[in-house]
Amino acid sequence: MVRYRSADGKGVLLVGDSRSLPTIPNRSVAVILTSPLYWIRGRGRQSVSRYAKRLALEYGREWRRVLSSDGDLWIVIGDRHDGREWAGMDGLVADWFRRTGWSLQAKGLWAEHPSRARWDDRVNYLLRFKKAGRRSLPPKTTLCWRLPIPWSPRGSLWDATPPPVVRALLALSAEGTVLDPFFGSGIVGVVAARMGRPWIGVERDLSQVRVAARRLRLTRVRPEQTRSPRTSVPR
Repeated sequence: MVRYRSADGKGVLLVGDSRSLPTIPNRSVAVILTSPLYWIRGRGRQSVSRYAKRLALEYGREWRRVLSSDGDLWIVIGDRHDGREWAGMDGLVADWFRRTGWSLQAKGLWAEHPSRARWDDRVNYLLRFKKAGRRSLPPKTTLCWRLPIPWSPRGSLWDATPPPVVRALLALSAEGTVLDPFFGSGIVGVVAARMGRPWIGVERDLSQVRVAARRLRLTRVRPEQTRSPRTSVPR
């Protein structure tokens, strides 16, 4: 994988698809915090269920491999009205992740206000999973925010999760390296860096890689600078 690195060595951006992360060692990541590409096509619960199944099967299995035994997986996912009814995205995603070896440990909400859309993605769920058999104490505070969509840098294709939400979720999570497998323009990396936490981002869209690299002032690592085919997990 092509990679970029921060000046302090605590941040790494990998160019590729997070369904396959061969350069990240087993159980080396403490937290996965990500907002996958939202379901925007089709109608009805069968279409939404196919999206949730694909997320759990095609991505979730590799995330299980790289996540530590007691690590946290946070999925920020928007719900959507398809013109007839709300999709119920949170329940379908939770169901498919349960089927594939995860347990839902916490649930929160970020409501966009003011909303730029009549229906789509106005409600965003915050789902905390652990590997089946692991548990976490419920948060002492309600995970609920009413916030506008945050500013995004020039060239960003997708809206980002508000920094206060990212910061709060990381503060509740295990210590160690943070992974965002849908890195986009890099908001998780920005917040993790400000908190002094090491991070890894994975992004396959080259335009977003350039935006994130510019935003985080990353330097591309030349092949001869790579000592091993495995990513050195920042600590």
